[in-house]
Amino acid sequence: MGYAVTWWDDRASSATWYKLALRLLPSITLRCSEGWFLNRLRQLDSTPVSHILVIKGEGLSQRIAVKLRATFPSASMGLYLWDGLENVKGVSKILEAFDSVATFDPLDAKTFGWTYRPLFGRNLSEMHETAALASFDWCFIGTIHSDRHRVIHKLRQRCGPMSRNFVFGYFQSPIMLFMRRLLDWTLWVAPKGTLSTQSMSPADVSRVVGISRAVLDVEHPLQRGYTMRTIETMLAGKKLITTNTYILDSNLYDPSRICVINRSNPEIPPDFLDNFYLPVPESLRNYYLCEGWVSELLSIQDGAKYGPDTASSTFTGAHRGDCVTYEKSI
Repeated sequence: MGYAVTWWDDRASSATWYKLALRLLPSITLRCSEGWFLNRLRQLDSTPVSHILVIKGEGLSQRIAVKLRATFPSASMGLYLWDGLENVKGVSKILEAFDSVATFDPLDAKTFGWTYRPLFGRNLSEMHETAALASFDWCFIGTIHSDRHRVIHKLRQRCGPMSRNFVFGYFQSPIMLFMRRLLDWTLWVAPKGTLSTQSMSPADVSRVVGISRAVLDVEHPLQRGYTMRTIETMLAGKKLITTNTYILDSNLYDPSRICVINRSNPEIPPDFLDNFYLPVPESLRNYYLCEGWVSELLSIQDGAKYGPDTASSTFTGAHRGDCVTYEKSI
């Protein structure tokens, strides 16, 4: 989109131990990692920066957020949350450093007056399979957390032995798998080959989705925004089975495309998989691409930093599902 981009992980480490420490002891962990961020900032002191977009910001301390603002006073700073506020430890301490805050969570947006902006998905070609050619009635590919596998287990039981399903439950490490098994007995009875500590390649994910009639999505119990899996399923032209009731208010929702199931008693209506599928309109597909997401967030930042006229001149109609381009020289 014409930007020269410098990218950092918002966490000082991607190691499992660091992620656990960040969740269990956030204040201590953030203080210990401040030196890493300060060193990175010193390397950028002479670099002109027009926009700073922080995604989630779980690894940023208040001191670092304030330092970012002081180092680049003319840059617009925006924060995007792809998790509910209650799931992002310490984020309330860094909010004041930003010109704008946007979230994928519709309830948080309404409660705090933030901009509501759903996530995006990869630009997948629509993959239509007839019922006769599809290998699976539904598939699930994703990380196992919270009660996710218990829901999958219940759905397997309800669908019966004749149901054709594909499940790939991912764990970040053998330690995480061991810990989860201590908390969730259904993991002990999971069919062989459905749990893994090795991630699946994007090509294999696309292949499995392509030969499935529907994709299952089980969001975190404290999550209200819909996942990237939800969006990519729609972009792929596949049906979605989800426990997230908030999707009923989405511009993606149509009963031919999406079936909302009960988390404690999941059941797929017998005619859902066989019924006609209404394709997602092209304008809506464009809105849910990464380009549409970036365009809106940067425009919001500019509007918050420089006034409402800036945003209105570069971005219109996003909440109606229109795709807008945003171009600016560095």
